[in-house]
Amino acid sequence: MVHAAVPERHHGTTLGIVLPAVIGVIYGLYTSFIARMSGESAGAQFAIGLISCLAIAGLCYALGRYQHSLPRELRAVAYAALVGCSVGYLNSLSGDSILTSVVLSVIIAAATFCVMFYTFYVHED
Repeated sequence: MVHAAVPERHHGTTLGIVLPAVIGVIYGLYTSFIARMSGESAGAQFAIGLISCLAIAGLCYALGRYQHSLPRELRAVAYAALVGCSVGYLNSLSGDSILTSVVLSVIIAAATFCVMFYTFYVHED
């Protein structure tokens, strides 16, 4: 019996570039907004937003590009570190103490690790 060949689907190229860019722009705008609320000047506010946008977009792109070469534990740790550090940085810009930022960052990173590890464990062969 002959089976028809199913064509491969290639979603990752466009989505792999657009999604980190969108996440970076949203993060940069939010960072810029928080910097404005804490009293930064317009130039410093723009610089903080732009640098944050480029950093998060670059890290998201790199993680999305190389995540499949990592075992599930390290992949979950990478996502946890990215999310935890980004939330901690946003909290530190708001003017809270460094201890509050670190505690919030660790809690968010631990929750992200649990969710991502469970997701990778369930969906991998």
